Amino acid sequence: MNTKDVRRWVDDYESAWREQDSATVARLFTEQAHYLNSPYEVPLIGHEAIAAEWNDPRPFTMAVESITADGSHAVVRVKVLYSEPEQEYVDLWELDFAEDGRVERFVEWAYWPGKPFTPSSPD
Repeated sequence: MNTKDVRRWVDDYESAWREQDSATVARLFTEQAHYLNSPYEVPLIGHEAIAAEWNDPRPFTMAVESITADGSHAVVRVKVLYSEPEQEYVDLWELDFAEDGRVERFVEWAYWPGKPFTPSSPD
């Protein structure tokens, strides 16, 4: 995968997410793809579980800030701004692509204003 291929995938992902187009999940992800909302979460596995994750009608904007691709692995930095209620996120996405160009592993590293970046100390 090169950066143009990854950008095309990200654009298709954004469009499907925005339109809650669960049918596109099969085109973007392998049948047993692992989708992690955080590297520490239990993965959502397969098309049905991933499509259910997109069931969020809140309007948003998304800007791709950078893409790094190395063989079948890519890292994408995106900025997402939801409205109703307003919430900003800066995400890093780790994408592992299968030979057919679909993602077999998606890991999101999401951060937002005010989120601590160090472990909380015990009280």
